[in-house]
Amino acid sequence: MNHNTKEEALLCLKKEFNLQSRKLVKNEWIIGGRIPEAYQGRTVELFQNLLRKQQAMKAT
Repeated sequence: MNHNTKEEALLCLKKEFNLQSRKLVKNEWIIGGRIPEAYQGRTVELFQNLLRKQQAMKAT
């Protein structure tokens, strides 16, 4: 993911799961790889969609 997509991913995760702390999402979920099991499937979907969007933007 490029920088913009990473930032969008953080915001999407925060909104999707009603989380208060962007820092927690970044440090625990993204860097630490400790995504709660209940959220893993949806997180993968969000990341895949964001990467598709990033690739589409790159192609134009």
